[in-house]
Amino acid sequence: MTTTYLTWCLGAFLSGSIPFGLLLMKLAGKGDVRTQGSGNIGATNVMRSGGKALGIATLLLDAAKGFLPVFLARQAGLGPEILAWLVLAAVAGHVFTPWLKFKGGKGVATALGTVLAYHPAMVLPAFAVFLATLLVSRYVSLGSILAALALFLTALGLAGPWATLPQPADLPRWPALLAWALLAALVIAKHRPNLERLLRGTESRFWGAKHD
Repeated sequence: MTTTYLTWCLGAFLSGSIPFGLLLMKLAGKGDVRTQGSGNIGATNVMRSGGKALGIATLLLDAAKGFLPVFLARQAGLGPEILAWLVLAAVAGHVFTPWLKFKGGKGVATALGTVLAYHPAMVLPAFAVFLATLLVSRYVSLGSILAALALFLTALGLAGPWATLPQPADLPRWPALLAWALLAALVIAKHRPNLERLLRGTESRFWGAKHD
């Protein structure tokens, strides 16, 4: 059984590791996105460096590569305590992609896709926090950081039972909660340079920004 779970996690990691932003930019003749803007391979930097169409395509594909393995695992009957680790594995694949010397993006779009497959209602509190933060501050980075925190609080049940996936009563909750905590920590850690710029007051806003 453990081998089966590890195989699912490896599959999720490999799915998440596909660097769609880099591939789309090169296929479109826009060059290496890692040498442009913030150097990030995610949708925000692709949009700034290659245009809206490529940015939106990157967002959708990065979300899809997170959605697919978690969706398939849920269809196969894996429980929420294992699915939570698949969520983490897919996002880790994007952040530490082996095809780019274990350097990747910040994991936000991929996390969105995984959570949509895990339990769609769980997305709503985090998305509301992200959207409100973006509209008020125009900082994508700040919205992403606060959304990651909101996602963990939702996993704790603070948004109510409607936003969490029911778990069998005979299983401990802490393994799944650990996975959600590590996910939030990973996303926030990848935004450390943004946090530093926010504290210095030099972080660029979404409209007309050069950093993400």
